[in-house]
Amino acid sequence: MVQRLWLFAFLSFLALAVAGAGGTVSVEVSPKWPDHYDKITLYLSGVWDTLCTPREPRVRVEGSTILVMLTVPSGACPRAQLSWRLQVPLGSLPRGRYEILVQVEEAGGQVRPLGTAELIVVQPEWLYWMSNRPLTWEDFKGEPPRRPGNVAGQICLDLDYEYKASAQSAPGSSVLEVRLLEVRVWNRMDRNRSWVLPEHRRSDVLEHEQIHFDINEVYRRLIQAELEKLARSLVLRVHGLDEAKNRLAQEVQQIFMRYHRKLQEVHDLFDADVEKGGLSAQREWRRKVDRWLINPQEAPQP
Repeated sequence: MVQRLWLFAFLSFLALAVAGAGGTVSVEVSPKWPDHYDKITLYLSGVWDTLCTPREPRVRVEGSTILVMLTVPSGACPRAQLSWRLQVPLGSLPRGRYEILVQVEEAGGQVRPLGTAELIVVQPEWLYWMSNRPLTWEDFKGEPPRRPGNVAGQICLDLDYEYKASAQSAPGSSVLEVRLLEVRVWNRMDRNRSWVLPEHRRSDVLEHEQIHFDINEVYRRLIQAELEKLARSLVLRVHGLDEAKNRLAQEVQQIFMRYHRKLQEVHDLFDADVEKGGLSAQREWRRKVDRWLINPQEAPQP
């Protein structure tokens, strides 16, 4: 029987655009899932309320904090609603989680925050689920342990998510109105930590692991649908970005964990049924999971 190791990477990419005097900012990261070999670029954009839009980005990395400081020109700045966009090269970064702080230094020397975002630099060799890309034994790149016991192999699967939000404040008000703008849930396999003993590289064992990967995908879709429903209805009124982050994290994680607990139960039930019923039970699960992929609502719900 193939053992499974679950990795939980709660990736909460939070881009908070604070509206007030000056305008808003959004933060995009390219590439989407950078590793420590990639050259990372930030794209900052928004709408400014004068012709003196932010420019001349300066970057400073201090531990897990990336500070991006912008400036606006001095002198007369006629009022206008003007779109702006800046490209900010970061270069390569070590693996880990970073907080991006975007600030602007105004003409009088006053510094104020424009927004924040989180950046995750991942390890390479993640395989994301695709309908036209089944698993192969080449995806199991990890070295088996010296003493595997009665375990034939191990697949490392992971569900994680990201979301973006806006935080709007009226001029002179300390209350932020926070809304979810976008949520995404990802289903992936860590190929570097997945392994199999050479004598067990059989088609039925690979199919078993594919079914586990597909079960993950069913619940990824269920979580995605629930978070999209939350995004349509959620409005939070908070004081400050820290409270916004904490409240959003609680709302999103509550849904995520409710479905994730049911997902674990279904994985365990699949393994137990196949252990008792052999290949015939596995074939029945193959048919069942195929139906769930078409209509995830048929899968066991939390």
